[in-house]
Amino acid sequence: MLKFGIIGAGRLGNVHAENIARLKAVAGIDAQVAAVYDPKESAANAMHEKYGAVICSGAEELAGIPDLDAVVIASPTYCHQEGIRAAVAAGRHIFCEKPLCRDLENSLAMLKLVGKSEKLFAVGFVRRAMAKTRKLKEMLDSGVLGKIRFCNVDLSFGMYRREYGDWFADFDKSGGVIVDMLAHHVDLANWFFGEPERVYADGMLLDPSQKKPSDMVGSIITYRNGVICNMLCTWQRFGRSNELMEIYGEKGYLNMTGAETLLYQPMDGEQQEIPVGAAQNAAAGVEEVKVASGYTQEMIDFARNMLGEKVEAPGIQEAFNSIKIALAMIESVKTKQVYNF
Repeated sequence: MLKFGIIGAGRLGNVHAENIARLKAVAGIDAQVAAVYDPKESAANAMHEKYGAVICSGAEELAGIPDLDAVVIASPTYCHQEGIRAAVAAGRHIFCEKPLCRDLENSLAMLKLVGKSEKLFAVGFVRRAMAKTRKLKEMLDSGVLGKIRFCNVDLSFGMYRREYGDWFADFDKSGGVIVDMLAHHVDLANWFFGEPERVYADGMLLDPSQKKPSDMVGSIITYRNGVICNMLCTWQRFGRSNELMEIYGEKGYLNMTGAETLLYQPMDGEQQEIPVGAAQNAAAGVEEVKVASGYTQEMIDFARNMLGEKVEAPGIQEAFNSIKIALAMIESVKTKQVYNF
């Protein structure tokens, strides 16, 4: 029986708790939500009532519970370092939501601290665990596009509803759309293209002079292998919502959206739909479609690694690499200068 403690019983804390409770059904792994800490009493009580989790008064108490195997950190971004320190000190495996931390100083400190631990550290880059993303990575690695030339990312969210007073709408606490939202696709670009060379960005940085919180950034990351990655990301209160990552190579094109289908077009051929996940099973005539969501799959991968299997998953270095670029974007917006790595 794997015993998990959860720091932060908000939206993602509850998503992870549900997936821990489902591990037996979806992966044959006995697991239990054993403990919870959240300064909001009603949130902690709700998780206690649903899963029987012991309510703790702080991160240190939770991490120190005897026989606890892992700590899941789903607290606000600016609090992550507190949970990481407590879990490392207690010798627990760690699953930490992205981003690693809000600032570079704490991110560097956590990189060094976790590097000294023999326990696992996984970061919640949920898009890496999605069937469509893994298929895209497989196709890129196969060389089907040849030399990659450029990539476009469009993450436009027209349904942003956070208000002033919410930590998400506080740039110093959340990092705005760059740190909280675009960090996912920065991580994917790092996974696909390697080491960055320089970044330039301009944006709003959740300008508090606005009547209602909204945000936007436009950025170009140039990778050492020559790939140019253009990124647009918005938190807006109206207009369109979109998720797009398209990659162009010398031999063709790949397109990943929010759908369970990739689009592929060779340079001299017709565009093709490549079904993935449930769509792939349906196309193959599989009657009982069982496909784990990204959130479910990343928890399955974490649990399997805890049990000694070798499952590829993003860790502390990947977490640091993403926040490093996100913070460089912020610096570029502020200085209007190119940031070189």
